[in-house]
Amino acid sequence: MKKILEFLLKIITILIIRKYHPLIIGVTGSVGKTSTKEAIYSAFSDRKNIRKSSGNLNTEVGAPLVFFKEKKPGKNIFEWFLIIIKGIFLVIKKDKDYPEMIISEMAADKPGDLDYLGSFIKPNISIITAVGEVPVHVEFYKSAKEVAEEKRKIIDATSKKGVVVLNNDDPYVSKMKSDKRNFISFGYSKEADVVIKEFETKSIKGSSGVISYKGQDLPFFLPFCIGDSFAYIAASVFSVGVSLGINPNNVIKSLKKIRPARGRMCPIKGLKNTFLIDGSYNASPLSTKSALLTLKKVEGKKKIAVIGDMLELGKYSANEHRKIGKLAVDCCDYLFAVGGSSSIVEKSALSEGMKRDKVFSFLKSGDAVEEIEKTISSGDVVLIKGSQGVRTEKIVYALMRDPEKAEEKLVRQDAYWKNK
Repeated sequence: MKKILEFLLKIITILIIRKYHPLIIGVTGSVGKTSTKEAIYSAFSDRKNIRKSSGNLNTEVGAPLVFFKEKKPGKNIFEWFLIIIKGIFLVIKKDKDYPEMIISEMAADKPGDLDYLGSFIKPNISIITAVGEVPVHVEFYKSAKEVAEEKRKIIDATSKKGVVVLNNDDPYVSKMKSDKRNFISFGYSKEADVVIKEFETKSIKGSSGVISYKGQDLPFFLPFCIGDSFAYIAASVFSVGVSLGINPNNVIKSLKKIRPARGRMCPIKGLKNTFLIDGSYNASPLSTKSALLTLKKVEGKKKIAVIGDMLELGKYSANEHRKIGKLAVDCCDYLFAVGGSSSIVEKSALSEGMKRDKVFSFLKSGDAVEEIEKTISSGDVVLIKGSQGVRTEKIVYALMRDPEKAEEKLVRQDAYWKNK
């Protein structure tokens, strides 16, 4: 049944694209896909009739749905039947309000994913955010190099007259440049086309920076965007903007519209006049390291890190959790490790010199809440970060000042996840 569904979604998507010819922006990478997609949408939504993939619908059956103008997958055969019928109607009858631009998030969770998606989704602009030394989903690949090779396939799928946007600071991504496509690179490296000249996060209020492009220094401010990851997001959005032919000064103005996606370093008011940095959507070594360094930089009375397991790392798991425990010592005053690898993080922090009464480990998210509540006080900043399977959003919910806003602000708040 799944294969039949995939076939129908693929064929109908091809027909929809042929009928409406939307400008397609494809986003892939091991980290930052969803945040980059959301940022592009936020920055340019007032310029065109634009649509984006909903949530993290980026797989064989999820990625096509944005072309069907659907926000969620079917829960049963009947709902999928209705989606297929809707797609057929889009092909048969002209939709005068069909999007001019579509932002498609394209996952490569396992080998062959981008071969499949790239066979019928042909971006006009493609973005590869980052791979990292130990990417998410690496347990399904032999190495980080193999992950990079899979991500690279989006370049082959990109239209010949299109543009490929690359992270020049990622050693795997920067090597993907060739003379077969038009490329624009971004990063701190002076060799990049779009150079991040300055970037700083001092408080929960946001981050400021300077982008240098074609000899022009362009300052910008990102309200509510916290951490170095947003430097790359801003630079990638800027790269997309100039690739679309928008004046660089106007692109810079659009950057202030960027907001963090739920669960991706979102600032939330917490109990006892604290601030929470909600990174509960997912976690990889690269994103967790970035989150801890952000916690170190922001102003706060005490810095408290709640670190959940980084899943799907395979043979790299134990060593990567040790590295995070070691790094945390220099970034926080208190460390709460959660999940099956929490003891590894705890032992690593203790061996690095963190005091016994400042480090805690718990198997489940719910078990950690009481001890965290005892620790926090007015003016503290609390980072909560973890992979989906650890469900660290439960900790965010327990610590947020206004839990009635959970559905608006937190990830995984629908009935399915609450019952799981």
